[in-house]
Amino acid sequence: MMQTTTYPVHLRYTRDELLALFEAAERGDVDKGGRYDQRGAAINVWPHAWTNDATRHDSETIGTLYVTWADDNCIYQIECDAGFDLADLLHELAVLEDIALGSLKHGVKRF
Repeated sequence: MMQTTTYPVHLRYTRDELLALFEAAERGDVDKGGRYDQRGAAINVWPHAWTNDATRHDSETIGTLYVTWADDNCIYQIECDAGFDLADLLHELAVLEDIALGSLKHGVKRF
C-alpha cells in the first residue's frame, strides 16, 4: 500500500474556474496522452502519459487535488503520494491553472 501525505488547504475558485480546471484535466487525460485523471470531485496527477501498456502498468500518481463544489468551490485537500511533497503538487496545480485559466491563481511554478 502506497503511503500518502494529506494537506488541508482552502484554495478558492469561482465555479467557472473549477469547471475550467476539470475540463483541462479531461482534455489532458492520461489515456489521451496527458497526465491527468479527473473524477467528479478529484483530479489525479500522473508523472507521464500512458503511451503503452508498460507505462500504464508501472505508473503511480504524484498525488490528488480534492475539490468541494458546494458554496466553497475550492480545493480543500491535496494528497501527495510517496516521494512527492506539497511543493510538487502546487507546481502541478500551476501547470493545470496555466492551461485552464491562462494564468496562475494558487499554483506555484518552479524555475
